Amino acid sequence: MQPGSAAPDPAKGAALMVTVDSVSRIRSKFRVTLSDDSSWWFTAGDLKELGLTEGDPVDPEQLRQFTLLHQYPRGLNLAVAMLARRACSREEIRKKLDANHYHEEVTDLVLYKLEKEGFLDDRAFAEQWLRYRLSGRYGSRRVEQELRFKGVSPEIRSEIMESVSEEDQLSQAVLFIQARLRRDSREEDPRKTRDRILRALLRRGFDWDTARTAWSRCQRGDAD
Repeated sequence: MQPGSAAPDPAKGAALMVTVDSVSRIRSKFRVTLSDDSSWWFTAGDLKELGLTEGDPVDPEQLRQFTLLHQYPRGLNLAVAMLARRACSREEIRKKLDANHYHEEVTDLVLYKLEKEGFLDDRAFAEQWLRYRLSGRYGSRRVEQELRFKGVSPEIRSEIMESVSEEDQLSQAVLFIQARLRRDSREEDPRKTRDRILRALLRRGFDWDTARTAWSRCQRGDAD
């Protein structure tokens, strides 16, 4: 260990002292495992600055402060870059930071900062995602599943999905059927065509009643 890095302060007592059990490289990061079973992740530059090797004594609090100081700006930049590409949910940001081995406290600080500055709003994200997916002719069930996967809370999902009317869903299903019939002009058994398109609607998140009613409208010629 280099002088003045994360060495323990004797004044704090031996009870706080732990040692480095192992230092292992995993892809582009280094995992430092301590004798108290905690693990810390560092870049090559961070590890070089700390000068940690196996058997070194360390003060966990000093290691924590070092981690917060160095990881926070990087984590914030990563989150902002994600939001610059598209709107994201809170949970999507958290999962990305977790996958890149950011300390849990750093992740919480990044999320707090983004929410405080108005860059992260799960309700606004859910509304935007709903509009985007409905315009792509997906059913409400599919959208609700996607929002759940993205970590949007049940309360927000319920409120957002209430804004989707049955008639809106029916109109989108009709548009999907019309587009599919124009594209798939090959001759086949009409029943096979119907079954194939209805299955496609179900996969896209429309319920059976909506899919069947939309098909009937198209067949009657009153889809408009």
